[in-house]
Amino acid sequence: MNELVNLKNITLIYQSLDSETLALDNINLDVKNEEFVSIVGPSGCGKTTILSIITGLIKPTSGEVEVADKSPNPKDGVIGYMFQRDNLLPWRTIEKNILFGLELNKKLDKNRKNYALELAKKYGLKDFLKKHPAELSGGMRQRVALIRTLALKPRLLLLDEPFSALDYQTRLELCDDIYDIIKKEHKTAVLVTHDIQEAISMSDKIYVLTARPGRIKAIHKLDFDANLTPFERRKTDKAKQLFDVIWQEIQNEKQDKI
Repeated sequence: MNELVNLKNITLIYQSLDSETLALDNINLDVKNEEFVSIVGPSGCGKTTILSIITGLIKPTSGEVEVADKSPNPKDGVIGYMFQRDNLLPWRTIEKNILFGLELNKKLDKNRKNYALELAKKYGLKDFLKKHPAELSGGMRQRVALIRTLALKPRLLLLDEPFSALDYQTRLELCDDIYDIIKKEHKTAVLVTHDIQEAISMSDKIYVLTARPGRIKAIHKLDFDANLTPFERRKTDKAKQLFDVIWQEIQNEKQDKI
């Protein structure tokens, strides 16, 4: 598999009038085509900042960033972004919400519209297209948000804690749904999450960051049976053992900062 994302020796320093803050220090991270990568670590360690660097919205102080073999450009359509909130427009139907990204990017032609609506039907939204967001559950709304993102045909999906606003049962169900869609559509994904089990249940590789300044503390490559769903992964002894390892890595970081 070729690398779709490559961060080399990334350092980020925030500067104010009277001080400097080292936010990220010597980050080296890669994501291969169709790989699912998660980033975990203590609060404030720079997880979401790394996503912003991948998109090109934040320029690092030093180091190199490549996405699809070039410098990242937020407008080139390579990257799709899913946020903690679904950001659906309440006055628009589900169909029109799905098409909104295409409208905004001036890409709403017949072929793109058909593609988007076929995705919606393929992944269980056929009977909801004429409804409004308030009529859907939180999990279904996030599924709509994903289809809206996929309609733009991005190669890379950045997932910024997309399940954190949901109740636990819905999170488990949506993890399975989102994982299934991403794999079937052959997408590459980077997930930022505070939930270690969530990362283990979905990932091919997990980066563990230190407390600020964020550095790569550990890299875990996962080799679960490809036929297991995220929920089924969670129940394995391998997942439980890996949780203990990553938990301790993060706890050690917290203790070192006390």
